[in-house]
Amino acid sequence: MWQKTDRSQKYGVAVYNYSSRLPHRLTLNIGDTVQISEELDGWFYGCKTKNKNECGIFPKSYIHVREAVVAKFGSLERVTSTESPIAQEISTVLREWHTIWKQFYLDQNEELENIQVMMLELMDWRKKIMSRKLTNEEVKDLQQRVSSRIDFGNAMLGLDLVVRDEQGNILNPDNTSVVELYKQHETASDRIRLEQNTVTGVRDTSITGPQTFNLFVQLRNFVCRIGEDADILMSLYDAKFSKFISENYIVNWGKDGVPKDIEMLNNFRVVFTDLGSRDRTRERVYLVFQIIRIGVMDPKDVEDKKQTRRLRRPFGVAAIDITEYLNGLKNDAEEDKQIFIPFQSCGEKEFMDSLIKKVVVAKEINHKGQGLWVSLKVLQGDVKQVKEDYPHLVGPNTCVSRKLGFPDVIMPGDVRNDIYVTIKGGEFTRGPAKTADKNVEVTMVVCNNKGEVLKDVISYGCGGDMMSEYKSLIYYHEDKPKWQETVKVAISTEEEFKGLHLKFTFKHRSTSETKDRSERPFAMAFIKLMNKNSTTLSDTDHNLLVYKDHNSPDLKSSKKMKITEKKEDRDKFSPYLDLPSTREIFNEQNIQPTGKVTLFSGPFTLSAKDSFVISSFVCSTKLTHNVVLLGLLQWQDIMTDTTKLRDHLEKLMKVDGEEIVKFLQDLLDSLFSILMQNTISDVYDNLVFDALVHIISLISDRKYHQFRPVLDAYVESSFSFAMAYQKLMIILRDYVDKAMETNQKILKSAMKSLEYLFKFIVQSRNHFARLNDGRGKQSFELQLKQLIKSISNMMLYTSDNTLVAQGSALKYMCATIPDILKVFDAVELSHLMVEFINNVPKERLTKQKLKCIDDLVHSKLFVLPECRLILLPMMLQHTRVLMEQKEEIEDCIEVLSNILNLTFSRDMDKYEEDISLITKMSLRTVIQACINLDKTSKEAIKCVCVLLSMLRQMKELHFSQYMDMEEFAFLIDLRDFLMEILMLFLDLVSNNVFPPDWMEMIMLENSIILRALQIFAKVIHDRFTQEFERELWGFFFKCSISFLTQKSLQLEHFTSSKRSKIVCRYRDMRREAGFEIRQMWFHLGVNKIQFIPDMVGAVLEMTLIPEIELRKATIPIFFDMMVCEFMQIEPSTRKIKGNFNQVEHELIMCLDALVEGGQGDGEYKDLICDILYKLCSNHSTLKEQGLRFVNTIKELLQHLLEYRKIIQSEVKELRMSCIVNLLNFYHDIGRQEMYIRYLYKLCDLHMKCDNYTEAANTLKLHVGLLKWTDDGLDPMLQSGWYPAARTHRELKEYLYYDIISYFDKGKMWEKGIELTKELVHLYEEELYDYERLSVILKRQAELFACIIRELRPDPEYFRVGYYGRGFPSFLQNKVFIYRGKEYERLTDFNSRMQTLFPNAELLKSLSPPSSEVKESDKQYLQINAVTPVLELQDRFLNKCVNEKILKYYSVNEVQKFTFSRRIDESGADISQMWLERTYLTTLYSFPGILCWFPVNHTDMRKVSPLENAIETLETTNKRINSLIEQHIADDHLSTNNLGMLLNGVVDASVNGGISNYKVFYSEGYGESEIQLHLVHKLKDITKNQVMLLKEALLIHRRKVSEELRPFHDHMEQRFKEMVKLIHKEYRLNVPDSFATLKRIKSQSCVPISRVSEVLNNPNNPQNLSDSSAAPSPSLKTSHSTRAPSVYIKPDKSAPTTPIRPNTISRMNPFKRTSVASLANTSDHSSEGGGSNRNSLEAPIELSEQLTPRRPLRSDEQRRLSRPNSFQLMPPIMNSTSNSSLVSNTSSTAENSDFELGDEMPTPPLPEKTAYSDYSNVEITPSPSHHRANSGNRKSKVSFLRIFHRGSTASLNEIDGHKTDKKTLGSPDSMT
Repeated sequence: MWQKTDRSQKYGVAVYNYSSRLPHRLTLNIGDTVQISEELDGWFYGCKTKNKNECGIFPKSYIHVREAVVAKFGSLERVTSTESPIAQEISTVLREWHTIWKQFYLDQNEELENIQVMMLELMDWRKKIMSRKLTNEEVKDLQQRVSSRIDFGNAMLGLDLVVRDEQGNILNPDNTSVVELYKQHETASDRIRLEQNTVTGVRDTSITGPQTFNLFVQLRNFVCRIGEDADILMSLYDAKFSKFISENYIVNWGKDGVPKDIEMLNNFRVVFTDLGSRDRTRERVYLVFQIIRIGVMDPKDVEDKKQTRRLRRPFGVAAIDITEYLNGLKNDAEEDKQIFIPFQSCGEKEFMDSLIKKVVVAKEINHKGQGLWVSLKVLQGDVKQVKEDYPHLVGPNTCVSRKLGFPDVIMPGDVRNDIYVTIKGGEFTRGPAKTADKNVEVTMVVCNNKGEVLKDVISYGCGGDMMSEYKSLIYYHEDKPKWQETVKVAISTEEEFKGLHLKFTFKHRSTSETKDRSERPFAMAFIKLMNKNSTTLSDTDHNLLVYKDHNSPDLKSSKKMKITEKKEDRDKFSPYLDLPSTREIFNEQNIQPTGKVTLFSGPFTLSAKDSFVISSFVCSTKLTHNVVLLGLLQWQDIMTDTTKLRDHLEKLMKVDGEEIVKFLQDLLDSLFSILMQNTISDVYDNLVFDALVHIISLISDRKYHQFRPVLDAYVESSFSFAMAYQKLMIILRDYVDKAMETNQKILKSAMKSLEYLFKFIVQSRNHFARLNDGRGKQSFELQLKQLIKSISNMMLYTSDNTLVAQGSALKYMCATIPDILKVFDAVELSHLMVEFINNVPKERLTKQKLKCIDDLVHSKLFVLPECRLILLPMMLQHTRVLMEQKEEIEDCIEVLSNILNLTFSRDMDKYEEDISLITKMSLRTVIQACINLDKTSKEAIKCVCVLLSMLRQMKELHFSQYMDMEEFAFLIDLRDFLMEILMLFLDLVSNNVFPPDWMEMIMLENSIILRALQIFAKVIHDRFTQEFERELWGFFFKCSISFLTQKSLQLEHFTSSKRSKIVCRYRDMRREAGFEIRQMWFHLGVNKIQFIPDMVGAVLEMTLIPEIELRKATIPIFFDMMVCEFMQIEPSTRKIKGNFNQVEHELIMCLDALVEGGQGDGEYKDLICDILYKLCSNHSTLKEQGLRFVNTIKELLQHLLEYRKIIQSEVKELRMSCIVNLLNFYHDIGRQEMYIRYLYKLCDLHMKCDNYTEAANTLKLHVGLLKWTDDGLDPMLQSGWYPAARTHRELKEYLYYDIISYFDKGKMWEKGIELTKELVHLYEEELYDYERLSVILKRQAELFACIIRELRPDPEYFRVGYYGRGFPSFLQNKVFIYRGKEYERLTDFNSRMQTLFPNAELLKSLSPPSSEVKESDKQYLQINAVTPVLELQDRFLNKCVNEKILKYYSVNEVQKFTFSRRIDESGADISQMWLERTYLTTLYSFPGILCWFPVNHTDMRKVSPLENAIETLETTNKRINSLIEQHIADDHLSTNNLGMLLNGVVDASVNGGISNYKVFYSEGYGESEIQLHLVHKLKDITKNQVMLLKEALLIHRRKVSEELRPFHDHMEQRFKEMVKLIHKEYRLNVPDSFATLKRIKSQSCVPISRVSEVLNNPNNPQNLSDSSAAPSPSLKTSHSTRAPSVYIKPDKSAPTTPIRPNTISRMNPFKRTSVASLANTSDHSSEGGGSNRNSLEAPIELSEQLTPRRPLRSDEQRRLSRPNSFQLMPPIMNSTSNSSLVSNTSSTAENSDFELGDEMPTPPLPEKTAYSDYSNVEITPSPSHHRANSGNRKSKVSFLRIFHRGSTASLNEIDGHKTDKKTLGSPDSMT
């Protein structure tokens, strides 16, 4: 038995793929997570976490169970893994992204590669997190990167924004205020925007990283062959200014290619620290490695033992650009990633500085594999923080390389006393022996005033030991060396600085060690570190004077004193200290030595030609270059000199801030010491106060804001002046009280310094209290209160003079609160702050006042409940007044948002009084602001957040209290309030102010609005039911339903994970809202009728939401509406209405719009019908109408769902069918407006498909609803095409012209003529508008002319059976007749249908399909051609009708169709062949509003062999007769076609001829009366054929050319033999040789040319008289004058014999069918001649030979009247076989039950070339020719067929001419 799983087995991961076809199995893929609910033996039952709708059982062995956390939300259970939140988030994100990634792959999206890279990164980071090998700081850092990457990817993919806290964890909205949640959304959006800009190369400088950071560098290896020891100097280099910005880090590398200390291998680590925001903005920063070789002068002499060793020589440089690492553009720098830096060796005469400049600008370096391998990582924070956060990187042995300069912030205790000296270059000369000193080595030492060398004060870089002297590089044979070497001189602060100086000695180094030992320094230079005014050496270049030593052999002056050999003895002498040290001092002393007398002292003599340049940079917190600072720091030395001290205090204001902040602590100590000196305090109090204020103001400036911690640390730790508070308070109060008299600049600075002034006051008081046991507390509090009141009173001034000071007071006053609270009562301070702000005059400093209020909100006072009650009224009053005046809206909203943010708590009781106060004073104001503000503005969004925050924090008690206020004493006021907020809610849910990807924000907003709506619903019901407010109730319903139907709540559109997350936290809010709406509806009572039918659409939209419980709850509202309307009392009759037409009408209208828009489904159709059916069935009065309405709804939904499903398809035919179904439905139920709406949809669809005829017929349906009257047009009858039409006649007239145009384009001229006749009647008989009458008559004439003149291809018709359940329901197992497109034949139609239904299988038999096929889920098509059955109109009876006129009715205005198939395969014996003929009747006639209609009736009958023989001979007779009439109508017609037809009939030896039917002529054939009648008819037709042949041969004889005369003679001979055969063997008496068919002509005898002449010259009196005259030679008779006509007589009554209705009717044997007159029709049916078209027959009366009614024309007249083209001439009969009296094969066999898959006869091409002149073709028929055509039944095509169905190429071959295809094919060529 299945059992519930315990908590330890609730969550698992699939470790194998699992798939099974058995029921109830859950398919799993590796990695799928499952939530397990039950277990049994070896099986689990559960669902996938990503889609909980997929449930089933699966084996336990396929699942790895993990620990999980189970959280229950009511009946719902949410199971999550116990993995770290970030690992879980990565897993969830990867699953979601993977689905999108696959779709990107299918769509070939350009973002595919980017998302793939990010997914791989996330997987790699997840591995690191799960490995648990990272430190806490590394995990924290990685978490930030993961969060950033996820957010960036979500934004790129359009997914929801994830909100996080500062640690990167996903924020829980339940524990976060609305305001804070909004701010976090904004922050996340900005962060993503920054990252996107970074990716696209756009840097956003408005958002900067942490100010202090460090660069960690680890040297992994150095690959280079040196051969000697080397030093590697590592430092940071600014390439723009070509200077180093950090100290060196020294690595000692051995000559063997490994470190000297092998234990340091892979452990050379350094942190370049003190980097700040300025370093991020440097353009180009490089990490530079200088390689210094330590050995012999020339590396070639390394093996020479005599060479001088330990010389420092330049070797090479390596550099890497680290700019992007420093500014954060590159994040791939990791401590475990190694980077290769190529090495560039130094040239023979190349300086190291020049090589560095060359390397940093070089694009590529030919390093030949030499270089350094390093790892880099940027570490945030100062050194102390870095050591704590990254102990594995920065350990005790890690070197720290400081920046050459101060960091951004100099913290107390960070004492530095460094001087960086850069040896730049020099120029040295020698005496006569040499031109210059070369191989110069500089040695630098630090000496005191006694000449003693200080020990261990020089550093060449971190990583190396401190040294007493520094030796420079040596450049070989260079007398102007450029060293550019920087060393640090670090002097202890305890050292006596006065007299210290730098001493430089210069020595020539020889390559020979022996010689080098004898070399002594040839010169020296020095510079003092302190100037005469006790300031430090300035930060600049120093050009030092070079003094030569007397011991130099090249010095020509006499020796004054011999320098002792011993070094220690020399150092005791410092005679050079009195000499000028620099060129600048030398020039200042104005010393001008002559050429003979040199400047000397002791052994040193000035060398005027030599020079030596250094630069210095002091980085010290004890030494300064500034005299003023030095004087104040040493104030005790000048304490008695009051003038000098005053001067220093005044000049302090002008000292550069950079210098002040360096000595901040010492300077403050000095100032407070001066202030506390009783002897001089009275004189300097104000000056000291001004100086103090200046320093504090300086720190308050943004430029030095980073030094605030330094000042804070000083106040807390170093400040120790216990009595300072009294003087500070007295001076400050004096300044404030005399605000109008005080210097405003100083007053402003004092206000700017309020925070730190009060810090000093409070700290001083605390020191005093500790020293004196709290003595003087009350006196101090009183003084402090008076000081604050003085500042408050200063705010009352309205003078512009104090405006700046007042603004500063407002800005900085709140910053004093934390310190004041240490010594002052909070409540009393709150009252003072209220007074302070209220004292600000109205309309003065409004913005600053609001900022002060905002600061007060963030102060410690606001945290205290008793203080909030004092402060809040003041704050809310100020904000309300300003918001009502629409001033400073943004700042007011900011204040309110901060108030609400700070008063948010899950424990709502904590701030109950505050929220009550906030809502009473600000709720209405905020609502009105939200309504009035532009919703797209940032202020509006913040204002909405404020409102939401208020509503969220309001309890029901708050709502009740608010609406019970005096403000709402009258219901009208409460109604206005509710209308306002409901209007706002409606606007918010309809047009959300938040971006769509802010899912958390939107869902929180919706939950707040839902709760408010529930509360307002109760208020509306309680207070507005008796005094009913329809507008208010209506607005509530509208707002609630809009809330429920908003896009952001439609959970079915979300992913399963997102849906699960929303439901777990907020539930399905749609259900709750729906239940509230339902409850409110039934609360309406008798007032329901007021909302009928207005609310039908809204309720319908609500019920269409795919939530089953919601649908069940809300669908009964429709029934309630029906009952309300049904039971409504009519005011006039006082009876119940008895119907619900309004509800029905509105529901149908709205259903159509909403379902078409994508809402609703089959489940909804079943549910609404079931619910309404049950409710209607149980209602006795409403039952009948209700059930009928339910059926209507059911049918409508069925049609609409089909239409919606098909409308997405590209198959326009299916869309048309659905539209027609809806048309018929709306027509049946009388919904004219919907009917017309879909009419135009169908028309537009036809226009897109160029179905002009169908489009016209569709518009005719609308026209049919209109009348020829001036009645006003109902809205439901209006057309969107002609909105200006206001009456029936106007619209009908407009539409008539459109329809006529469409009929013209569709070549349905007859239909257009019918409409023009109506318009003619309108203009002639009704409107008397002759102008328009003339136009329409011309148009009508054009249409008449088109019937005769234009080429109009006949459409083919096809039968299509749709079998199987795979088709749409409206097609399943139904048969349709399709009207083909122009020139579309069966093969083309087959291809088109298979394109529309690519999955359909084509049935190869015409047999009815089996039930298995019909019930199959597949698609089967059965297609074959059919022939329309002509139903001749009565108006053509007893008329001679032009053949082209009748031709139209043979294929148009038809509704009945037929096709035949052979019943059995009886071989070639035609006399035994029976056919099955099927008659199909369609629902509508063709053409109609569609190109296809369903078959609604089918009839079948059998055709006997005798009937088949009659039909075959009749078909041949019709063709012969048609050609005869064509030749009678046109004497110039070629005889080729006639000759070919005659030859096929009289010489039919190939097909057997009449011998096929010999058995039917025999005596005694036919037993029944019907058979005897048919035999008699067969004989009559045979006689008719003989007479027709005779007449045709006479015409052929008269017109045949001499070349074809033998051919004609042959045919006459064969005809005679045929007549004898008939008479002899079949005993038929053939009429005599003079008998012919009687042809009735009833046509106008006036030529068209004459008619045209009369019409063109109406005023010519000779027109009528000339019309009787013979035509002149100049007048040509129109070639369209004598078109063939057909005389049609009415059918005689049917025979009395019992013949079936569809059998051949009894008629005159000489009747001919109209199809026979349509000689150019392509026939394919089996009813004779291979045609599959059946039509009624028309009579042809036999008469004497026709004679012309006019005199024969001359040859010239005949030539002139010959047509120019054959376009308007009747086409020649086109047939597939020529059955005659002599042929023995019927074409019916071709239409037997053939296999559709086999090759079928090629359908005829358009008959454009049917009348080409083939008179030049010589035809010599032979028996072999006939035999050649009788071989294959499937290709029984006579020679005649080639002329009619062959291609143009075939015509050319037969004709013997190379005729242009365009000429033959285009209508213009046939004019």
